[in-house]
Amino acid sequence: MEKPKQEFIEEANQFNEKINNINEQFFSALDDFKKYYVYYNKNPEVTEFQNYYANSKGQLQSLSKELVTTTNNINKSIESLDTEMSSNAIQLEREKKRNKELTKLVFNLENTQNGSEILIDDTKVNYNIQYYKNWELIAGILVTGIMLGRWFTVKKLNS
Repeated sequence: MEKPKQEFIEEANQFNEKINNINEQFFSALDDFKKYYVYYNKNPEVTEFQNYYANSKGQLQSLSKELVTTTNNINKSIESLDTEMSSNAIQLEREKKRNKELTKLVFNLENTQNGSEILIDDTKVNYNIQYYKNWELIAGILVTGIMLGRWFTVKKLNS
């Protein structure tokens, strides 16, 4: 399921806060561990040093486990983001392909429209040419008819 962008930002802020908390606690716990490690090794019979050493060691182990857990959660979040990004990339490629097909279709439709406009213009030109030829033919028939009529009239009168 796709998470909103705000959830990823909040999750990243939570991880950042956990890491900062671990970072703040780690160095003081490490200093305590070093100090009680030395005290414990110099005086192994003193139970107070044993307890402090065990507590500081446990605190370091706890912080280490918390850091590993946080790192694992960060890796899971990264994998989730990667999966989502891969899905988005696949969908984007599909949409690019579809856009290319639709662009080609629009181009063909525009060419068809331009072609039909050219055909209409050519048809109008052909119609006008034929229209003038028809008038020329009618005028020629009338002139020929009139000339034949006069010729036969003149011949009739001469005979």
